Amino acid sequence: MSFPWVEILKDVGPFIGIIIFFVWRDWRREEKLYDRVEKLETYQKDILESLVEKSTMALTQSSECIKWIGRVLEHLSRVCPRIIGNDCEKPDTLR
Repeated sequence: MSFPWVEILKDVGPFIGIIIFFVWRDWRREEKLYDRVEKLETYQKDILESLVEKSTMALTQSSECIKWIGRVLEHLSRVCPRIIGNDCEKPDTLR
């Protein structure tokens, strides 16, 4: 006598079908979620890289401006000693 496959499939077939369906559905859901997470991480990385680059440029420009202001103040202190507490003299170019 052969193994009663038909009887077993009649008894447990619908349950196996339901289990396979849920496993397949959850697998598809996880795959879609993985794709969304990858896209979001890539977007965030690109935005952060852009922000870091812009911040670096702003800091560099700010440093250059501060150096320039320092040179201007140094020049003014030589031309007009009143800045450091003495009376001003006219620069040679204004005499």
